[in-house]
Amino acid sequence: MRTAAPALLSILLLVPTSLSSADPDRNPAWSEAHKQPPMTAAETRDFIKRLAEFAVENHMKKAEASPQRGMIYEYFHVARRGQHDQFIQGEALDTMHDGAWFAIAMVNAFRATGDPYYKEVLTRWQLPFYLKMLNHSDELFTSERNDVRPGDDRGWRVSKEWLLQDREKGFVPYWWDDGGSVSLEMLGRKDKDEHLNFAGRNELAGQPNPKKLLHGYSHGSSNHLAQDLALMLQQSWLLLRESNDTRDRELTQQLAEAARNLQECRARHGAPNIPAVRAALALSCGDEKMRAELRRETWESVATARSDYRRALFDYKKDQPASVPGFADDQQYNYYVEIARNGTLTPPAAFRAIYDAFTLPMLYAAYSDDSPPPPGINVFDLHPYRFLNGKPADYRSQRKGPSGGPRPVGSRFGPQLMVVCGWGLQALKATPGLWTTACSKITTPNFFPTQDEAEVKAALEKQLGGGLRTWEAVFKAKGYIPTGMGAGNCGAGMPWEALSDSGGYAHLISAASQWLLYLEGKKDWEVHAVPAPRN
Repeated sequence: MRTAAPALLSILLLVPTSLSSADPDRNPAWSEAHKQPPMTAAETRDFIKRLAEFAVENHMKKAEASPQRGMIYEYFHVARRGQHDQFIQGEALDTMHDGAWFAIAMVNAFRATGDPYYKEVLTRWQLPFYLKMLNHSDELFTSERNDVRPGDDRGWRVSKEWLLQDREKGFVPYWWDDGGSVSLEMLGRKDKDEHLNFAGRNELAGQPNPKKLLHGYSHGSSNHLAQDLALMLQQSWLLLRESNDTRDRELTQQLAEAARNLQECRARHGAPNIPAVRAALALSCGDEKMRAELRRETWESVATARSDYRRALFDYKKDQPASVPGFADDQQYNYYVEIARNGTLTPPAAFRAIYDAFTLPMLYAAYSDDSPPPPGINVFDLHPYRFLNGKPADYRSQRKGPSGGPRPVGSRFGPQLMVVCGWGLQALKATPGLWTTACSKITTPNFFPTQDEAEVKAALEKQLGGGLRTWEAVFKAKGYIPTGMGAGNCGAGMPWEALSDSGGYAHLISAASQWLLYLEGKKDWEVHAVPAPRN
């Protein structure tokens, strides 16, 4: 074990200095918003609806004749609304990921509010799109032709995980479009090359494509994407499984088929034991043996689990940088696998969620030495920062980010942590003394930043309740949820900050849904009505 060079508390208590107008993450409109009283239940419902309606109206592809009807584009360039390049896709980025998270958000919003609007978005638009791919990818996608830029396949050829196998079920490509979006990579190339930058089929190959349109599909997918899809399948199946509606019953059967196809696809690609994928299959297909074999959280496993907080501050290797994560996907994977396995949230699993929700914001606060970060604000996932020998490799005051500013902030990691804060607050309300119990069971050195459960609860309430106010103010001031603030350009002189990010809406909707459940004394793991294990 190593101890952090500076005491963490002294880092967090540094006196703020004056801020320049070049610090978009500290705009007064949202830097001070968290000082308002937290959202009431009515305000929370209204915020959820405004976020959802904006994303559905501006990010969703609704053309009835399009094969991608119901797809949520990751990036919407607000200033280019109605133009050929209003939608932008990275050829190896997150349109399919973000759409899955938005579907999960629709489940969460419906569970929390009861408003049928969210279920309609899910069942009329999103699930038919994803189920088409998962259950019919063998008819839709073929690997017989690869139109990637000659001599450049970005390493996918040597990795079994990534590349489409011919005519396989359960495969969801990174992107699939009929010319409705432009390629982020093509826009950013200085040589004007119009080939795909990653393996895929390009229906415009051999034709002039000066607009850099994407028409075809990627040959790439990943285990990471499979986990996002699995959570969508699990939560959608739980929502629809007891419905008497004919459409819901048909979707329930298709969801179980999709879970089976997804598992078989990942097994073909060398990963047969992804917990989130197996959890979705075990629940939807009633496989109690597979369910019992899922990973189980215990106090012993919590004590030895990966902790980015401890890796950064204590368990580091001398002079070796430790990267800080840019999103909180793992925390959500762990949570959904746990409730799938047990039918409830066990105390060790609840504590692990609380621990990460409490400690991970401390790392960004340690970096942010010249001003405390507003709650809900954290690093931009495409521009992470690092720790070195127990302290940030550089500090916010040193302005090592783009264009001589601070490192940028984004709309994923902070809002995702807000979701986890919601689960933690519900657990602390349901089981007072949970943090105190953990303090007595785990004796690992440097494990607990505090022994005071009330301090933990207050911190989670500030991150979630205050974070909702922060992002409400961002939404009001900018008119959309940007993917990254202060992040510089993403290609062809286009600033990241100009792009509305569907993932940001998804995670904020889920976070607000957890806040609403907390206000109303409900627990997320109960409202989803996960069936109890039979044995």
